[in-house]
Amino acid sequence: MTAADPFSVAGRRIVIVGGTAGIGWAVAVHLTNAGASVVITGRRDASGPAMQAGMTFVPMDVASVPSVRDGFAAIAEQVAHIDCLVLNAGIDVHHGEIDDLDLAVFEQVFDVNTLGLARALACGIGSMRAGGSVIITSSPAGSVTTPGMAAYSASKAALDMLVRTWALELGQRQIRVNAVLPGLVESEMDAGSTGELEVIRRMTANGVHRSAADMGPVFQFLASAASAPLTGSLVGAHDGIGVGYSAEVMAHLAADPPDAGTRS
Repeated sequence: MTAADPFSVAGRRIVIVGGTAGIGWAVAVHLTNAGASVVITGRRDASGPAMQAGMTFVPMDVASVPSVRDGFAAIAEQVAHIDCLVLNAGIDVHHGEIDDLDLAVFEQVFDVNTLGLARALACGIGSMRAGGSVIITSSPAGSVTTPGMAAYSASKAALDMLVRTWALELGQRQIRVNAVLPGLVESEMDAGSTGELEVIRRMTANGVHRSAADMGPVFQFLASAASAPLTGSLVGAHDGIGVGYSAEVMAHLAADPPDAGTRS
């Protein structure tokens, strides 16, 4: 008799909130190919692509409580319980620096990235089985930021603390809560973000620009029994962004030292 594969997700019922594009879609495809039964949600109608890929699509806008409630009600009609809930919805919209801050955009980023995922978990947790896994897509921007990224970085820092808090709250129900922190990943968010992708690439330890598909195995690990000891963890999938100064950054600084006349 062959021992069960602890990394297997075959037969698991997985719901991905924000699964119609980018990392969410890539993870959905990976998990479906690994044998999971996957439901994706999003604002845009992805019923056609989802059906072709062997998934189910349910409309959901995390900025709207009624939409989130209706979405999980529809999911409950299709699956008896949820084994893994992936909270991936998020936006990155330019809002300016503090002297020229667009407060409406600032609030929108928080409403989707932080409150939106809180709405989703609050409405979906009742369908989670004991022993289930909640996976939240956060970012290294929650601890390493740049000018002009205040809302995005703060929204992800808040998520990181929610991961820890929810892990404690749900631990007695044997539900694990962890976050994945992707780094520089090709996605639809690239076009609307800071526009400094080359600078971010230089911040990685290995100079790698990842594809969204590279994140699939990371999410599979956290959805599987192999990650049973992990809860309240922030899993860095960012190629070393934020751990220190990369060799490329150090070489750039060495080649362009500060003007001696500006030193105090």
